Amino acid sequence: MTVGGEGRGLAYRDERAGDRDRHGVLWARLTEEPGSGQPEFRCMHPVRQRRAMLERLCQVCGGPADRNGRGWLFALRRPGAAEEVPGWPEGLLCTKPPVCAPCAHLAVAHCPHLGEPVFVRSRKPRVWGAFGGFFVPGPRGGLAASGDDHLPYGHRAAPWFVANQLVVELTRCTRVPAP
Repeated sequence: MTVGGEGRGLAYRDERAGDRDRHGVLWARLTEEPGSGQPEFRCMHPVRQRRAMLERLCQVCGGPADRNGRGWLFALRRPGAAEEVPGWPEGLLCTKPPVCAPCAHLAVAHCPHLGEPVFVRSRKPRVWGAFGGFFVPGPRGGLAASGDDHLPYGHRAAPWFVANQLVVELTRCTRVPAP
């Protein structure tokens, strides 16, 4: 990754189709080797995560996520007392794709990050932006990371951002019992 030709943002020297999404945001590149390595429950592979979010696929098995009249099924980490606000999870910015009912049990059993999850259905999960990091030109050349953050699509700082997770806003939410 480098500063683009006109100095107005980030680019890959060998940038190719798929490196940017339809909003022009640059996405992190990672090797794709399905079936190898160990699962990282806290963070999904960027390509797999983005596809699961956009196509509403189960984050565990990759098949169709569970959907009924109340919406798509999401397994969320239970908020702490300081995090929970009236109306939660309405408007929650979420990087975890939905799940299918059979895999909801697997996620609870194997994902330490979930703890005791809350199951939510969202009728209108809306693509909101991306999660990743900002990079700025360093004082001695190169690029310096300036921290992880959420970036809403259309933000003026997008040229200096590298995404690794798609963010949806959960709307029209209903808490539901475990499937």
